[in-house]
Amino acid sequence: EKLGAEEELIAADTTGYRTTAASAYYQARCGRTYREWSKGVYAVGTQSQLILAWRQGRGPGNDAPFLDGLRRDAERYGRHVHGQRQWMMITDAGFDGRRVQEGDLIPPIRRHANLVSPERKARAELVSAARLDGIYGQRWKSETVHSVIKRKLGDAIRSCKVSHRRREPAVKGLVYNLHVL
Repeated sequence: EKLGAEEELIAADTTGYRTTAASAYYQARCGRTYREWSKGVYAVGTQSQLILAWRQGRGPGNDAPFLDGLRRDAERYGRHVHGQRQWMMITDAGFDGRRVQEGDLIPPIRRHANLVSPERKARAELVSAARLDGIYGQRWKSETVHSVIKRKLGDAIRSCKVSHRRREPAVKGLVYNLHVL
C-alpha cells in the first residue's frame, strides 16, 4: 500500500549491522575483527524521510547489485507527470555500475584518476552541478535515517536463525517508518 509520499528526490545508501551482540571494543580486545556483516540497503524519500524501499545482503561488497531492486520498489513513490518519471535517485559512488540509468544521480568511480567514457564524464559534470545547487547534499538524509535506526533499534543483528538474520534489516526499516509516522 502507498505511504502517501510523492518524492522528487529519493536517496539510497547502505549501512552495516554487526552479526554479534559483542561490542567493537570487546572484539578488538579479544583479537577478533569484523570480517562480515549484514547489510541494510534503504531508499529514503528526502521530503518525507520515510524508507520507501529496502533490500538486505551481506557485506563487504559492492552496492550496485541492489540498485535495480531499490529503483523498482521506490518507483511508485516517485513523482510522475503524464506517466513520465520526474524524480531522481541519489546515491554515493558505491552504486556506480552498468545499472545506472538516466535520472540517477550517482558519481562515477574514477579508475586511475580519469574518466574515459563520455557518458561517465557527463554524469560527473551533472553530479558536480548538483553539488553546487545543493541537490546532491540531500543524500545525507539517508545517512540520518541510518543513524536514527542504529540509535533507536541497535546496530547489531540479534536473530539466531539465518532466515531471520536476513529479514532483520527489513524489519528495522519497517519499525523506523512506524516511528516516523
